[in-house]
Amino acid sequence: MTKKSSNLITPFVLFSLILGAAGLTATHFLAVQFQEKIVTQQLNEAANKANLQIDSELDKFKQIPDLLSHDPRLISYFTSSPQTDKITVTQLNKLLFEWSNQSQADTIYIHDRSGTVVASSNYQQPRTFVGENFSFRPYFASAIKGNNTQYVALGARSNVRGYFLSSPLYTDKEIVGVITVKVSLENLENILTSDDFEIVVLDSNQVVFLSNQTSWLYHSLLPLSEQQQTEIATQRQYGQSEISIIEDFRSAKLQQKANDTILPNDLQPNQIQKELVSNQLFQLGAFNLYPAPISNNQYQVVALKETKTELLKVLQIDVIFIIIYSLVMLIAWSWRQTYIAKVALTRLNENLEQTVDKRTHYLKQSNQQLQQTIFQYQESQLKLKQTEQELTQTAKLAVLGELSASINHEINQPLAALRTYSENSLKLLEMKRTDLVKSNLDKMIALNTSITEIIARLKVFTRKVTKQEHHVANLHQAVNNATSILSALMIKQGITLRLSTMPDDINLAIHPTELEQVLVNLIHNATQALQQQAMEQSTPRLKTSGQSILEEQSSKLEALDIQTIPQIGVEWQRKNDTCQLIIWDNGIGISKDKLEQLFDPFFTTKPEGLGLGLSISKRIIEAYHGTINAAQLEPSGMVFSLNIPLYKNQG
Repeated sequence: MTKKSSNLITPFVLFSLILGAAGLTATHFLAVQFQEKIVTQQLNEAANKANLQIDSELDKFKQIPDLLSHDPRLISYFTSSPQTDKITVTQLNKLLFEWSNQSQADTIYIHDRSGTVVASSNYQQPRTFVGENFSFRPYFASAIKGNNTQYVALGARSNVRGYFLSSPLYTDKEIVGVITVKVSLENLENILTSDDFEIVVLDSNQVVFLSNQTSWLYHSLLPLSEQQQTEIATQRQYGQSEISIIEDFRSAKLQQKANDTILPNDLQPNQIQKELVSNQLFQLGAFNLYPAPISNNQYQVVALKETKTELLKVLQIDVIFIIIYSLVMLIAWSWRQTYIAKVALTRLNENLEQTVDKRTHYLKQSNQQLQQTIFQYQESQLKLKQTEQELTQTAKLAVLGELSASINHEINQPLAALRTYSENSLKLLEMKRTDLVKSNLDKMIALNTSITEIIARLKVFTRKVTKQEHHVANLHQAVNNATSILSALMIKQGITLRLSTMPDDINLAIHPTELEQVLVNLIHNATQALQQQAMEQSTPRLKTSGQSILEEQSSKLEALDIQTIPQIGVEWQRKNDTCQLIIWDNGIGISKDKLEQLFDPFFTTKPEGLGLGLSISKRIIEAYHGTINAAQLEPSGMVFSLNIPLYKNQG
């Protein structure tokens, strides 16, 4: 175990660990400094933006008390001169109500010198200020001394946060009362909303009076002195006897992050700071704090952001450094291992060269033998393909050989007619009957066209298939050509052909000549089966000596009833992306024990047959990704089902 450990702790590994630890320490320190700089900038922008927005909102109401204090209608209430029309309390209340609606202030009310409210814009509300004494409020105490005052507190009657603006009322340069405008702070919280930061607004005692965190309202970030607690309780500023610290900051110490900030002379480094210094970043509990300068309206905006976001980014940078450093060390280690391996490989190459030379000769011989084998295989494949093509062509010619009699009859009949019309035309010319000669010539041309069409069908059927990338066969045309070739034979044997109506736009993905060959094979087999059935039914039966003539005639009538008209049917139906062709007959069929061998090469039930037609048909259909199946048809006959893919460009 000790030996294995010593092998792992090599000088390279030890140096890598020391260098990595030093690099990680430096990277972590720089990342912390960088994140603090970014957070400081972000919080500074957020705090200053909120400060400007709040100042902008409050400045709308700041001049209202001073302006209204000079209204002669208001001053007339406090004037005792008989020459002046003194406004009544009711009129004064209505006047304040109009001012409140016009200025959108929450409440406007007037105190006499004792602090009692003599008129108010909310005089009609259940909790009207009229008759209440607010002499304990600092805004009244300061304004009655001649000062314009701003103050924030919970309403003593409404229990609604408000920003109070007060100005003294003068008559003959003597203060006779105070006018106060209360601005609701509920709407100001909407402008403090932010997804990335928390914005709180502190009063002069550093108590939170605006925040989106409801649990932070009317609590302080830092401990308050006894004097501050006493003043707040006396003034009933927030309706509480004591202001407590916010729970999130209760057990935290304030840490100043600005390196260039000098602590006050009366504050020791180990003491808890009692106030927030403007434009400096602090850490308090799980938050970074950035206080904006104290506003002229006697409040301070503080932007907060959780430190976990900053910590996560620093940790991400640390992890990235570790990953990159590990990759660099891995590359260095790999390069070192590669160098060592190259040295070892050079030694091995020297030993392997001799072995390679010995084996090269053997491989050359094996390669020559392999090339010869491949050449022979290719020749065999070529011969096999040629044999298959010749075999297919042989099967076609075999079918034509069997149809030769009917084809000769189909051609000889128009030829005989041509000769008759020719001889007749010569005689008509001698008689100068040109009109009849012209009629004979038209008939001769029609017969010639008929012979040409018969020969053309045979040429198309017998030609060899050329391999192309894409093949397309028209179903209607293929069925029509196949049945045309066999039409003479079927007419001769009295076979009824039943064809389903086939549209002209059904195209199949198969070579047209090969499709015709399959159809000719199947229909020709059906005609032979029907021919064999007719022969068996026409064979006379031997009478027994005891059978009477009446019984013989009765059996013949029964046989005629049972015998059906020989028929061959060609039907089709479309199934998704394939077309199913069904060829059936009511011939003699085949026994079940021979049904499985039906598509085997050289299997035949006819003495003169080659046994290749169905085998070649199966190979052709499967070469185009189709299927062919055979089944017995009740009460007699066979049915063949072809499933051939439709051509891809088919609509």
